Amino acid sequence: MVAVLMGLNIAAKAQNIKIDSSYANWYYVERIEYYKKLQPVKNSILFLGNSITERGEWEEILADSKYPIINRGIGGDNSFGILARMDEVIRFKPIAIFLMDGINDQFRKLPHDVTIENYRKIIRKIKKESPKTKIYIESALPINESMTKEPYTVGRNVLVPELNEKIKELARQEGVTYIDICPLFQDERGVLKAEYTMDGVHLYPSAYIIWVNFLKEKKYL
Repeated sequence: MVAVLMGLNIAAKAQNIKIDSSYANWYYVERIEYYKKLQPVKNSILFLGNSITERGEWEEILADSKYPIINRGIGGDNSFGILARMDEVIRFKPIAIFLMDGINDQFRKLPHDVTIENYRKIIRKIKKESPKTKIYIESALPINESMTKEPYTVGRNVLVPELNEKIKELARQEGVTYIDICPLFQDERGVLKAEYTMDGVHLYPSAYIIWVNFLKEKKYL
């Protein structure tokens, strides 16, 4: 991992691009310590990502599932943080992983190729260490900048479509399933609809019901 980050930093310096690969803030560390103390659950469906995943009440919405539901979202996490904690995720040997990330990388203006390379490593680690796990990669959600208050959100929504195109292509290359959830929640301009968000980034709890119903309709769940 250290060698990978050094390589990225060297490449970034050559292009005069600063790569912010940090992730281990106090909340991240706290959640990882909590997760490590939990007993592995066999044959689970695991949702993996940042705060958008963490806020989903997946277990309640999927109360009718014959498989245990596990939430492994961490607020503020990014592709570097998810990659770093894959050992904890893979020990569950879940039957399926639904990964949805990307927006925090955009808030840092990380080059898309950096994000995609982290995604690739995540996918390949799952394939190698939990080969029976079905991998689903979901599109990064757009934001609504007219509703956000933080300066780091300004000008970021325009970056999301290109990232999603690259995620889709990566999924094709790696032979995993790509799921585009953007049409569920965005308007014709590619902006997160105000009716689904309280702050321009995160979803209202009821939006997750729409999300899960879509996954069920498409036979992913």
